[in-house]
Amino acid sequence: MATLATNVHVTDADGVSHVFGPADEVPTWAQALITNPKAWAEAPVTASRTQEPAPVAKAPAKRAAPRRKAAGGGAVQPD
Repeated sequence: MATLATNVHVTDADGVSHVFGPADEVPTWAQALITNPKAWAEAPVTASRTQEPAPVAKAPAKRAAPRRKAAGGGAVQPD
């Protein structure tokens, strides 16, 4: 079982703030949000890969080719 080393503040999906301490049982949704390893006295066991697979990454969008500079090489100089 995961045990906290210190008090932590976590905001849930509805925007409600919760405080958990070393004596509290931390729910799984809150365990996922507590990412600082120093907050844990005993880190939670990660979920097995039998749950939902990770989303597939999309290919990066193609970028437009860079524009070419106009012929002539620059500004016109006065006489």
